[in-house]
Parts: sequence; C-alpha cells; structure tokens
Amino acid sequence: MKILPSIGFNDFSGSAGNVTARKVGDKTYLSSRTKHARTKTPSQAATRCRFTDATRGYANITEEQRQGWISLAFRLGRYFTSSGYVTMTGHNLFVAINSYRQLCGKPLIADAPPEIKPSRYIRWRDLWITPEHIVFTHVGIRESPSEVLLIETYPSPSPGIKNGWSRTVILTVCPETDWGDVDITEAFIQKYGAPLTIGQTLYMKVSWLDSECGYLSAFTHIAFPACENTPYGSDLEYTPRARITMKDIVPETEFSVCEAMDYELSPGSKITSNSITIRHREGSTKINCTFLHHGLPEAFIVERSYQYARGTAENNYFIQCVNVIVLNNSSKNISIGRCAGIFTSHFETFGTYYTTT
Repeated sequence: MKILPSIGFNDFSGSAGNVTARKVGDKTYLSSRTKHARTKTPSQAATRCRFTDATRGYANITEEQRQGWISLAFRLGRYFTSSGYVTMTGHNLFVAINSYRQLCGKPLIADAPPEIKPSRYIRWRDLWITPEHIVFTHVGIRESPSEVLLIETYPSPSPGIKNGWSRTVILTVCPETDWGDVDITEAFIQKYGAPLTIGQTLYMKVSWLDSECGYLSAFTHIAFPACENTPYGSDLEYTPRARITMKDIVPETEFSVCEAMDYELSPGSKITSNSITIRHREGSTKINCTFLHHGLPEAFIVERSYQYARGTAENNYFIQCVNVIVLNNSSKNISIGRCAGIFTSHFETFGTYYTTT
C-alpha cells in the first residue's frame, strides 16, 4: 500500500495510486484497491458470478422496490464492527440476501421480503475432524422446511497459524440432516482436492439458513485441529453406521426393480429401521425378488425381519406382509418375499422391526 501524507491527513478524500481515503466525521479510513487472484477454484468462480449477478440486479429494479429495500435495511438498525457502528444500506441488503438465495438454488427477488428471518446457531453432540471423516452427529432439527444447513470454511485469523486455510469456501448446503448426522467429508475433498492431515486446523462457520430469506447473521464458529479418531465432545471412536442404500445394490433384475432402499441396522440390539420400495415388471408372476449387493459393513451377517407392507396409491394401499432377508456371508444378496395379504406388483415397506438370524 502506498501511503502519502496528503492522503492520511489534511481532511483528504479521494484516491491516489491504489489507496483510497474516505473522511467520516473526525476519522479518515484508508483502503487499498483489491484484485482477485488469477487462480481460482470452480466453486470460487461460481460464487463470484453469483455475487456479480446480485450486484447488477439492484440496478434493474424499480425505485419503489429500492425504497422497500432501504426501508427494510433501516429497520435492521446499526451494528458494531471493528471500525465502529455502521448501518446496512438497501443495496447491501439486496446483494446479501440474493447472494445466499442463489447459493441455495433460489432466483433473485426484486421485492424486499416482508420480514427478515435471520440464520440460527446449530447444536451437535459429537464432531469428528480426522483425515478420514468430518462428521457431525445429533445435529438439531430445522425449524421450517425452507431451512438449510450452510457450512463454509474461512481463513485462519492469523498468518502465524500455518495450518489454517487461506480462503473462504462454501463447502456445502445441506437441505436436511441424515437422521441428525451430517457428513461433509466428500464435500471437503471435492472443494480442496485432498483430505485433512493430522494437526491441520479446520475453521468453519455453520448455521441454519432460511433459503427463502437468505439473511445470514448468526452462525457457529468451529476451529479444531484434525486428530486421529476421537471426536470433540466424547471419547468414542468413529464407527460408520451400518446402512444399505441404492448405491450398495444392483437395483434391477429380469423380473423386478428396487426403486428405493434405505436400510439401517442399529448397533447393539438387532433392530432395523428401513424404507424399501419394490416394483415387479409387467408380466412377472413371482412373489419373491432378490437383489445382489456390492459388499456391506461387517455388522451385517444374516438379518431377517418380518415387516408390514402396503401397495402404492394405484393399488389402493392394500396391506400385506413381507419377509426381508439380508445375506452378507457366503451369499451376498437381499431378498424380499411376500408372506401374506393382498399381493400387488408395486409395494413399499417401512418402519422399525426386530431382526433374527
């Protein structure tokens, strides 16, 4: 930065070289002209494009709409920053809200919302930050269907911290949790290209954000170094949940199609919670169907459960009973056989049941 006496003193306001002086009351604020680095990740490029679209969008709205944003910004009042109290402008509020709306897949809005729904802090019980896993467990539930979980990394607060990240990156936007769990391991590797290393500090901002409003205010700061396998909050080692999803099976056979598979085996007691949808192909007379899998966690050996099922809407939800068998030993397949009730070609079974071997 180039600092000249004429810039910093004598009530100067204006620009000289790459430095701009702005006189506010009895204070003079100096700022340098910034420019993005030539190298950028695809996600950074997308974020900058969204910000540009939102900034230009303000010029395309009517004067009446601008007054609506100015009025809404005025109602937010003043807030404190490192340089003192400042007031949000209508333009800044328009850009802030629409930038986060676009991040959540929503279009730009020209009219100011009738009310502001600020983001919320999150709660969790365990957090693993290891080279293999970045996982939250027992995350609190969202308060409305429009809320999403926004997770972003931010730079280290000091250049002396060697393991801090040097840029802000939106890691992921989660529409909902997976029964209270949030696994961002894959999202992290996709954005940074490599997993964490032991001792590397991860800085994150996490919040529940209303995707319709898009106003980010409150968020939870997280700053922990990566460790071996112990979570922050307890002394438990991370154990992946014993689950079967669509990516674990071959969903189509000559006679049947598995349209949905979400099967989980609870630790300890042999209890399964699952949701399965099966459709028999036209002309098939079979009452059983078998799907191969690609290999399952060690928790699965031989699991058998008797479950209620029902036909889908086109079959008037006729009630039936099915037998679900998961084999993960010498045989590797999942069988669903119908035991009783009115058989239909398209049915679903869901709920929580005991399993036997």
